[in-house]
Amino acid sequence: MQKFFELIIKLKEVVVFLALSSISLSLITLGDISKVGGYRTLVVATIGFLQKEIFRLPNLSALQSENSALREINFNLSQRIMLARVAELENESLRRLVGLKERFPVDYEIADVIGSLEIDLRKFITINKGKNSGIKRLATVGTDVGLVGYVVSVSDNYSLVELINNTNVKVPSLILRSGVQGILNWDGDEFLLKDVPKFLDIKVGDTVVTSKHSLRFYPFIPIGVILSKEEKEGELFPRIVVKPFVNFNFFEQVFVLKNDVDKELDKLVANFEDIVRLSKQPLLPEQKLNVKKLREERKRLDSIAGKK
Repeated sequence: MQKFFELIIKLKEVVVFLALSSISLSLITLGDISKVGGYRTLVVATIGFLQKEIFRLPNLSALQSENSALREINFNLSQRIMLARVAELENESLRRLVGLKERFPVDYEIADVIGSLEIDLRKFITINKGKNSGIKRLATVGTDVGLVGYVVSVSDNYSLVELINNTNVKVPSLILRSGVQGILNWDGDEFLLKDVPKFLDIKVGDTVVTSKHSLRFYPFIPIGVILSKEEKEGELFPRIVVKPFVNFNFFEQVFVLKNDVDKELDKLVANFEDIVRLSKQPLLPEQKLNVKKLREERKRLDSIAGKK
C-alpha cells in the first residue's frame, strides 16, 4: 500500500491530467451548460480535497533519508561528548597528580600504564617510563588515591611494576589514627593486616598507610581503610580486612616516586626471606643427612691422623 501511495505522489501530475481529461470529455458529451457548471464545481471541490489528502501523506523515502542523516549527527555528537568526558577525567587526574608535589617532597615521574601481565601467578603492569626518566628499581608506584606497587625491573624507556595484590608482597603498614603497625598482605581474595594483637587500638574505618619502617615503600602513602575486624576466642591476632583505595582492575596513569632505596639492605632482607622459605620446604634426597657416609668419612680422617 505504501508503494502505491509513493507511486501516486511521484505521478501526481499525470494522475491529475488524466482525471481532468476524463472530466472534460464527459462534460462535452453532456451538452447542457447549466449542468456543466454545477458538475464543474463538484469536480473542482473533489480534486482539491484529493490533492489535500494526497499531499498529507508522508514521503517515506525522504523520511528515511532524514532519519539516516539524524542518526549520523547523533552518533557524531555522542562521540564528541564521550571524548570531552574522557578529556575531562584525564585533566582531573593530571591535576590531582600535579598536586602531589605538596604531599611528597621527593621527586616523582608521571607514567602511563601500557599493559598488564601475570607471571607465575604474580600480577604486573608495564609503564612507559624507564631509566631515561630517572626511574630506578624498587621505586614506589602509586596513583593519586593510593599505593599500587613497586618497580622490579627497568629498561631505558619502560618499567615493570609488581602490584601489591600478590601473595608474596608484604607491605609494612601503619594505622594513621592510633599509630598501630602491622603487615599488609594479599591472601588471594582480600587484603589482610597481619601481626596486630587484638588488644591494640584498631577500629573499622581507620585509614591505613605505608609505614616509615618500610624498606621498599615510601612512608605515609595511603593504602586503604579497615573494612572489618573479626576476633576469635583463644587467638591473639584478629582477622583485619583492609579495603584498598586503588581499583586494581582499572587505572591508566601512575606516579613513580624517585625515592632512593638502600639496595644492600634490601638484598640482605631478600636473601634472608629466601633462606626462611627454603627452610620450610622438605629436603631433597640428595640434601638429606647420610649418617653412614659421615661415619665412614670420620673413620677415614681418624686413620689418616693416626698415621701422622
